[in-house]
Amino acid sequence: MNKILILDAFAKAEQEIKKTGVLKPSLTQMATELSMFIEEKEDFILGERSLRDYRGDALKLEDDESDISIKQIAVINGLCKYLGFQGYQDYFQNKNTKPVEPRLGVIKSKHHYSLTIKLFIAASIIVFIVFLLYKNSQKQRWMVWQDDHYVETSFDAEKYSVHRLKLYKEDRIISFKKVRVTCDTIFYNEDNSVRFWYGKNKNKEIEYFTDLGLHPETGKTLKPITNYMINKYVCKN
Repeated sequence: MNKILILDAFAKAEQEIKKTGVLKPSLTQMATELSMFIEEKEDFILGERSLRDYRGDALKLEDDESDISIKQIAVINGLCKYLGFQGYQDYFQNKNTKPVEPRLGVIKSKHHYSLTIKLFIAASIIVFIVFLLYKNSQKQRWMVWQDDHYVETSFDAEKYSVHRLKLYKEDRIISFKKVRVTCDTIFYNEDNSVRFWYGKNKNKEIEYFTDLGLHPETGKTLKPITNYMINKYVCKN
């Protein structure tokens, strides 16, 4: 029965591999398919070369009475399970009466290996992107808000992750400041354009800045000063 078992297993492996789109599976592919299944189901490693040798020995036997010797019981049980049986006894008793059921285990295993490869590729891409970001970060200039103005700084991943680190902009360094204003402050230029912008900080306190843009802490757009704001909040006393 070992001769029939090994030939049946290879025939089934050929059909299973064809389902994946391979028109003419090689003996090595079939043997590898069986080797993977045996290792997964029986926790026993048998190289594809040994399985091909078993098949070769089986084909050399011309009469039905002769048989080959498969020394590893785990291999025998694995091949039987591959064909849809519980073990050798089940295979021997039902060989001629029980149809071989489709084996989903290896298909699932193939999907598992395919998923593993895809995850590996995705992880490699992510690592490559992180590397590029890091490399570019060394060339890119950065700035960070310090008390009442922006200062240039080196790249800091922690600050970048909490959105404190900003891309360097020279106009922000030069002209964007947080200032204190009083009722005596000149709020408008000669052409009546505004000189200050305002916005609330995280504590809901109004702060004043020398240029338009975003509040450095909240990220909200600053508003141009108005007479209403001056009279209500600056000159209220």
